[in-house]
Amino acid sequence: MRVLLSIIFCLSFFNLNAKDVFVDVLSSYKLQKIQLEFPKGQYTINLDDQDLLRVTSADVILIYSISNKISLFKNAKLIGTYKQLYINSDDADANVKVVFFNKSQKIFYYQDQLYIRTLAAKLQIVNEVELNKYIKGVIESEIGNVKNAELLKVQAVISRTYALKHLDRHKVDGAQLCDMVHCQVYHGKNRFNKEISAAVDSTHYEVIIDSDSNLIEAVFHANCGGLTVNSEDIWSKPRSYLKSVVDTFCITEKQANWTKEIDKQKWISYLNSKSKQTQVPFAFISENRLNFLPSFAVSTKDLRESFNLRSTYFSVEETDDKVILRGRGFGHGVGMCQEGAIRMANLGKKYQEIINFYYCDISIVNND
Repeated sequence: MRVLLSIIFCLSFFNLNAKDVFVDVLSSYKLQKIQLEFPKGQYTINLDDQDLLRVTSADVILIYSISNKISLFKNAKLIGTYKQLYINSDDADANVKVVFFNKSQKIFYYQDQLYIRTLAAKLQIVNEVELNKYIKGVIESEIGNVKNAELLKVQAVISRTYALKHLDRHKVDGAQLCDMVHCQVYHGKNRFNKEISAAVDSTHYEVIIDSDSNLIEAVFHANCGGLTVNSEDIWSKPRSYLKSVVDTFCITEKQANWTKEIDKQKWISYLNSKSKQTQVPFAFISENRLNFLPSFAVSTKDLRESFNLRSTYFSVEETDDKVILRGRGFGHGVGMCQEGAIRMANLGKKYQEIINFYYCDISIVNND
């Protein structure tokens, strides 16, 4: 029998070859009450690592957070009050249905194991799930309607690499990863897109490593506008595999171009606040991404954040009372361009070719 405190909340044993990941789920809802059902497989609930409660598809479990403890009801009968619960099944296909109300009814399905305790007077739920089951759930949550097999394989390898690269992100919270965009969006079991399961299974446990055999930062963005960005131009730190590449695949896609009009006086005031230069340059045409405005010590990264621009890749036109920014791409521009990758996949490119196009001097290896 597992000693829950040592396993769940002291995560010193995690390593890159682990086949299970621990994901802090549903924390954004600040839950104080949940209902558990067991539509497939038989489960046991370990109560404070002392007693076992067996449950089947006929049972409904209610769990309440009361102060720093958990009250558990089985079929409306109070079973007891506990510090922590470990919900486990030996059935590889078993899953737990989690139901709660947050303005409307919410339902999530989680495979493998759940750990539950109270944290800051709320329920904390950690899903211990086999790595590839997690990746399937991530892909459905992120791009669930995609059917192209090669694109799904690209996402599988990238998502797997990203997860294993960041296993220590939530160690202080008693988990490895969260289920939000801070890590990767994860809504539980992949339920609707069978192609996702086939794509993940076909890539086994493949990950991307750099020339020093380290997992890469598998970053991506929506559209690069025809030219990706060196990592050091955005985040200061150079990465050998995150280098600028010319990308003709994305330039006719949905998010390849954008336009934004800004009040001229607002533009002038902003530039004057950022630089001592008195002459304000307006119109310029940029054929490449710029780190700074021409002849002006104002970074395009700061401009993007201040004016909520889609990218740092733009030219500027001037009218009597406005400046007009005509830009390319959407996102930071580092790593894989999603719309470019989609186009490549639709043209019949294999997932290995797509990954090697956007990430330089890398290898795809099986981490099994």
